[in-house]
Amino acid sequence: MKTIEKLYNTLLSFFAFLACLTLIAMMLATVIKVAMRVFFNYGIHGIDQISGIMMVYITFLGAAWVLRKDGHVTVDIVMTIVSAPVRRVLLIISSVISAVVCLIMAYYGYHAIIRSIQRGIMVAAELEIPRAVNLAVIPVGCFLLGVEFILRTVRFIRADTIQPAKIAEH
Repeated sequence: MKTIEKLYNTLLSFFAFLACLTLIAMMLATVIKVAMRVFFNYGIHGIDQISGIMMVYITFLGAAWVLRKDGHVTVDIVMTIVSAPVRRVLLIISSVISAVVCLIMAYYGYHAIIRSIQRGIMVAAELEIPRAVNLAVIPVGCFLLGVEFILRTVRFIRADTIQPAKIAEH
C-alpha cells in the first residue's frame, strides 16, 4: 500500500511540475508574441489558442496537488462559527459530494474524448487541433481530484477534531 501511495504522490508532484512548466511556456510564448508584434510587426498565429489550451492543462494537472496541500479557495465564514463535530461532518459531506462530482466528470470526459476521436472532431480556429487534445487532460485531472477528495474524506473521518484555526489559515 505504501508503494501505491508513493507512486500516487509522485504522480501528483509530477503533474504539478508539468503545470508549472506549462505556465512558464505560456508566459514565454505570450512575451515572444508581443515582442514580435512590437519590433517586427509580425505576430505568431495560434499563440492565443494554444495559451487557452495550456490554461486548461495547468488547471487540471495541478488541481489534485493543490487540494492535497489544502490550497484551494475556501469560504470559512460558516466553518469558523460551528462546533468541531459539525465542522467535521460538513467537511466530510463536502468532500464526498466533490469526489462524486469529479469522478462523474472524469467518466463523461473520457467518453467525450473517445467520441471526439471516433468522429474526428477538429476545433475550427487559427490552428486546426483535434478536440480530443483540448479535452485529454480533463478526465485525468478530474479522476485524480476525485481520488484526492476520497483520501481527504478518509483523513477527516479518521481525525479526532478539525481545528477552526487550521481552516482559517487557508
